[in-house]
Amino acid sequence: MQTTRRRFFGQLGRSLLADAVDALDSLRSEWASPDPPAADGPVTRRWLRPPGALPESQFLSTCTRCTACQEACSYQSIRRLGPEFASLAGTPAVIPHESPCYLCEDMPCIAACAPLALLRVPRKEARMGLAVIDASACHVAQGQPCDYCVARCPLRDAAILWDASGLPRVIEGRCTGCGVCAYLCPAQAIVIVPGATE
Repeated sequence: MQTTRRRFFGQLGRSLLADAVDALDSLRSEWASPDPPAADGPVTRRWLRPPGALPESQFLSTCTRCTACQEACSYQSIRRLGPEFASLAGTPAVIPHESPCYLCEDMPCIAACAPLALLRVPRKEARMGLAVIDASACHVAQGQPCDYCVARCPLRDAAILWDASGLPRVIEGRCTGCGVCAYLCPAQAIVIVPGATE
């Protein structure tokens, strides 16, 4: 009788855990997906503009949809949004979970932008978005060794630091949202929230 109850609660626990993991995976997939904007609602971007981009309305009226910034990016981090994005089609974007922005020292994408839709900005002041860490999924929070986000951040020792409890913490005023941490995180515990559109 006791064995049966133990088996029942064990199966129930595994089922609940599986449901929780599925829900979290679904949420991560939603954030990662570069979905086109909904026709009947506000635009929720799953992608970023390249560094130095003008506010969105100005960017759209200035960008000529040439491929100069895309061709200048040696990491192939800049993509063109497809026709499913309607009026945004052809504009340059960075999809962090596929290929983040590596914040090159010389910012060749900005130098290549003749219409000045991308303006020169110090790499530490680029504001494409903000990294958000899900502590419940972070390997370090689970007691496993990992330092990818802190060690590989292009703004090392500035945008992501170890806090007093030994966990990685994003410094909001310094994070550029480049996406390198999210791309490298083996636990997929980091998402990039795009910057404001205006």
